[in-house]
Amino acid sequence: MEYKKPDDALRFSAAADKLHGVYPQKQAGLYMQRIKIPGGKISPPQWRTAAQIQKTFSPDTSVHLTTRQDIELHNLSLEDTVKAQRILFDAGLFVYGSGGDSLRNITVCGGCGLCKDSFDVFDIAIALERYLQSLAALSNLPRKFKISFSGCRENCAKPYLNDIGFIAVSEKHFDVIIAGSLGPVPAAGIKAYNNLPVSDIFALCRAALEMFAELGERNNRRKARFRHVRQKLGDGVFLAELDKRFKQALKEPYPKIDLLTKNNPDIKLLHRLNIPDGDISAEQISLLADLCERFGVESRINFEHGIELYGTNPLNLPESLKQFENGPIIIACQGGRTCPQGLINCQAAALKIRDTFVKDKRFANIRVNISGCPNNCAHSTAAAIGLVGLRRNNKDHLQLYIGGGDGKNRNLAQKREIESVENIASINLPELIKAQDT
Repeated sequence: MEYKKPDDALRFSAAADKLHGVYPQKQAGLYMQRIKIPGGKISPPQWRTAAQIQKTFSPDTSVHLTTRQDIELHNLSLEDTVKAQRILFDAGLFVYGSGGDSLRNITVCGGCGLCKDSFDVFDIAIALERYLQSLAALSNLPRKFKISFSGCRENCAKPYLNDIGFIAVSEKHFDVIIAGSLGPVPAAGIKAYNNLPVSDIFALCRAALEMFAELGERNNRRKARFRHVRQKLGDGVFLAELDKRFKQALKEPYPKIDLLTKNNPDIKLLHRLNIPDGDISAEQISLLADLCERFGVESRINFEHGIELYGTNPLNLPESLKQFENGPIIIACQGGRTCPQGLINCQAAALKIRDTFVKDKRFANIRVNISGCPNNCAHSTAAAIGLVGLRRNNKDHLQLYIGGGDGKNRNLAQKREIESVENIASINLPELIKAQDT
């Protein structure tokens, strides 16, 4: 990507802060800096850079992995975020578009090109990001816009939760899901195209972005996503309008893209680290970077607060990293710990659940998503088992959701009523989840 290097004296406005990934925390004077990791692929030197920034500016704080393959650094002063951005830029890491009304990080399934029968869609995702950053419409979006690429029909990149979800079905073609999102009132995306030629993705994304910039809601941010345009027009009219713009956009020249290639059979998934609340210490990251560099291992951040390690030779993990392997998958947003919108302590809930299930092999494959508020940053309303913090009658409550398809299909989770309590910590979360895991 080609981004301008942050100026030493730069002080962003509130809107620009978010465009550059800077968000105020609930703690006065402290901020979160989000880092865009394209496709979740990150090198050992880049891991070390993120770890060093956290150790330098807030040494007692962990590094946080997100569900969009980003990295977040917390508990920074505003001045430190500017210093951090200069360091990140020099390391080839970027922050523009990691927040605000922008094209967010284009996500790619962790095993694309590495898992059996998957296609490598990483390069096309990078090329698409580079192209879309050149469009005028990108600076005039009503709200955020999200794109994902799945390397096979397993749909691991959650196409039904994105504004555009591409699913590789052959070396020449993608299926395309359009206009999905979560938030307080979730809606899954719909199938727009079968067997779209690889070369046409640029024109389709351009048409969609320009349509969103022109027709998206400007006054009510709660109804300002691309799927709200779809809901306003109706599915049939929406798809017809998009297709008309797409055909017009096809007349323009676009970057040349090679056909998709399949995986290298010699490369294997060596380890999957499930970080229960997305928090990993700077020391653990530095250790991970050293191992990857020493043994030629490729690391990718996945969509579940996890890190996947790929290589050709076995790799023995030290205990500080091995503790995350083969544990339950628990996704938890920052919640009430730092987020001004957060109502419940997601990290405390995540650790409580993990401590129980890690000892019970019957639940080794359980998945739980915990969102601190109805904004659903942890994808709880699309989860197999989801928990969402709510505020009712000036009291904090917990809502349980069951049966979602995790964005791999159109199935959203359904509410399951539980007893409302003021103190979330008093709920026996593990027993509650065991009872619902049918």
